[in-house]
Amino acid sequence: MNSDQKIKKKDSQNELVELYKELEFHNQKYHLDDDPQISDTEFDKLFRRATEIEKEFPELKRKNSPTDLVGAKPLEKFNKVEHSVPMLSIQNAKDLNEVQSWIDSLSSFLMLDQNQHIEFVAEPKIDGLSATIIYEEGKMVLGATRGDGSYGEDVTENLKTIVDIPKKIDEKKTPKVLEVRGEVYISHEDFDELNKLQEESGKDLFKNPRNAAAGSLKQLDPRETSKRPLRFFAYSWGRISPLLYEKHSDIIDNFNDLGLPVNPLSTVHNSLKSLEKYYDEILSKRIDIGYDIDGIVYKLNRLDWRERLQSTDHHPRWAIAHKFPSERAASEIIDVHIQVGRTGVLTPVARLKPVVIGGAVVSNASLHNYEDIQKKDIRIGDKVWVQRAGDVIPQVIEVIKSKRKDNLREIKIPDKCPVCGSPAEKELLSDKDGKKMSYEKYIRCTGGFTCSSQVKERLKHFVSKEAFDIDGIGEKQVNDYFDMGMIKDPIDIFSLEKKYRDKPPNIWIYTSGSKSKINTIKDSAVKLFKAIEDKKEIKLDRFIYALGIRHLGSSTASLLASHFITLKKMVSVFSDISLSEELNEVKSLDGIGGKVVESLQTFFDRTETRNLVKNLLAAGITVRDYEQIEADSKISGKRIVITGTLSGMSRAEAKVRIESLGAKVVSSVSKKTNFIITGGKPTISKVEQANKLGINVFDENKWEEFLSTTEE
Repeated sequence: MNSDQKIKKKDSQNELVELYKELEFHNQKYHLDDDPQISDTEFDKLFRRATEIEKEFPELKRKNSPTDLVGAKPLEKFNKVEHSVPMLSIQNAKDLNEVQSWIDSLSSFLMLDQNQHIEFVAEPKIDGLSATIIYEEGKMVLGATRGDGSYGEDVTENLKTIVDIPKKIDEKKTPKVLEVRGEVYISHEDFDELNKLQEESGKDLFKNPRNAAAGSLKQLDPRETSKRPLRFFAYSWGRISPLLYEKHSDIIDNFNDLGLPVNPLSTVHNSLKSLEKYYDEILSKRIDIGYDIDGIVYKLNRLDWRERLQSTDHHPRWAIAHKFPSERAASEIIDVHIQVGRTGVLTPVARLKPVVIGGAVVSNASLHNYEDIQKKDIRIGDKVWVQRAGDVIPQVIEVIKSKRKDNLREIKIPDKCPVCGSPAEKELLSDKDGKKMSYEKYIRCTGGFTCSSQVKERLKHFVSKEAFDIDGIGEKQVNDYFDMGMIKDPIDIFSLEKKYRDKPPNIWIYTSGSKSKINTIKDSAVKLFKAIEDKKEIKLDRFIYALGIRHLGSSTASLLASHFITLKKMVSVFSDISLSEELNEVKSLDGIGGKVVESLQTFFDRTETRNLVKNLLAAGITVRDYEQIEADSKISGKRIVITGTLSGMSRAEAKVRIESLGAKVVSSVSKKTNFIITGGKPTISKVEQANKLGINVFDENKWEEFLSTTEE
């Protein structure tokens, strides 16, 4: 290299350093701050000049050159985002009768007369991934996944790569704060192209468009997300300040005016007959729509009625999803094996000749229970109809009797657990008074924690989405880690890092790849340790659900959490037999019955399950107290009994209003009851008990007067 070339190289090196600084600055401003300082043309000039120098002097190019970067930098992890308005699930209706029942319940709740018609918005239920986007003064400031409904993940930069989503909207036409909610999805055509690219690259194919969309949106590197053909439809909102509309359809029209993508198939209806016609039309052209849908969502159009209806902890009362019918196909039962669930239930599962249903190969289907087998007269070798709906486990629905052969094997009822050999038997059920009534339909393994299958299923429940929701531990990992002796109970999960970080098992060690990685612990294992550590703090309702107590679902767990507020209080009530009054109070809560209380007592009576709670706390688990809705009202924290038929509003609406003011509705009168509201034909014994205990008794008018007067 002569002296002129050396000078040129030196000058080019200095110029490239400055170009790198400028490119990094403007990349930051554009992709992260959403505040571009120069035009795209000016940026391109800087970019091209940098690439020219790098091409002429390759040795000057930095390893992390901004010419190799597109968009924002990859993240080490997603930050948590708390939803100011929870992103709830939606209740389902499997047929038109259930839709009718839902409409009847709305009319009853709102006390509408026959001349008052309900207006609905109907739209296809897209099978994708829910997301929320917040605009402040027209500028996109945050994007997040639904997560568990209360907390999601910050995927702002990933959402910015979706061409449908504007980073800025007209601030003159939009409220100061606008939170747009919708669905991220991939079209059928784009999904096919994406899988072709996966196949050409030697990578695993995506199972379905929904999985592809979810995986794409959750890439830590936005550059990877930008390569995926993600789309978006806006269908609802979270925060709007101020709210200037009276109907859902008006807000969707405003979304459209702002350039937000809305579903053109969304329509307004005034009757069940109109909804039915729309449902049939969309179902008939489901294949041609171009993206996956699994039903129709119906929503109340009037926002003031929605405000009265409110939401449960799980779903809004003013919306429902009318699911499409299950797809089905004929197959043959080759054999039957038994699955043992976390509560010991033995579920017979049919081994089938493989058959394609709804695009998926089905080779197993549930037979529910042995009573169902006997009722349907199902035998090994039978030709049967099998149905599958969405992610629901395929089921055998009926035998094709016309194709039955002679001498087929009957399916025998087991008397032992196929896994642990413990006796298998039906449980004798009790009535409300504790008297033994009849046998349940399920057969259960009596092995409890000695049955490895029950333990595995309880571990899977413990880490499930509505419980601890630990990334990196699913069904496969639970099975593998249990079989290898790494985890035998939930406590072991929280000591994995301590036990295996320095001496990892073979499945956590690199055996191929770069030499520097060989025989070292895998990055995935390190990420798992971090994921477990992040989940050591948990909300009370999720913790209760994670314990896997019989008859106790996520909604019941939320009710219990809102009643007890702290784990300590709950444990003390179910561990101390002297607190019978407190137990009766729990039984009186709307949504909690004797069966749930009995299961809780059994759980806390057993040393092994009581110690599970104690040991989890000792392992560093922090259970957050239930966060009560702060209500500044004179009945906040009070317990109220409603008896009789109310005339001014439905009982359901009265309960919602009372709870929104921070009080609880209970079904029986006790010393802890604060007020009784009476309607027509009240239960006399409740009124007499209230008078005896000196509890204030109000009729409807007096109650409204009491609420409207301010405390001095």
